[in-house]
Amino acid sequence: MPQDNPRGDSTRNNALRSDTSRAERPRNGKPSSARQNTAFGDVGTRHVTAGLRLQKEMIGLLSDMSHDWFARATAEAALALRLPNKLTAARSVPDAVTAYQQWFGEWISRCSEDSQRLLSDSEKIVDTGARCITGKQYEPIG
Repeated sequence: MPQDNPRGDSTRNNALRSDTSRAERPRNGKPSSARQNTAFGDVGTRHVTAGLRLQKEMIGLLSDMSHDWFARATAEAALALRLPNKLTAARSVPDAVTAYQQWFGEWISRCSEDSQRLLSDSEKIVDTGARCITGKQYEPIG
């Protein structure tokens, strides 16, 4: 019952105000520093910004590589289509063998270039990934 409350309404309002001001203070009783909170926020912001920048770099690298590999695959398809034309144009078996040997030599050369490109691209991916994880710049091997 309201009349049983010895403090009354004004005492209750004052208690609520003191609870609110107590909640705004840290537990050690000292006022919190906005500078400390800002420094913590800056660290998080810097890490997020660095992560996004490196992620953008990795996406750009992979995008460039995919375009290069697509162009390479298109060129290899054109090479594969040239062989039947050369074989049908051959007038004798030795001409057909010569056409096939030339085509095969070019195909082997492209396979060698592809393997070198694969190793180079793999190294770029690993270097970029290492930078993403550690935030450091690595010098390429060799």
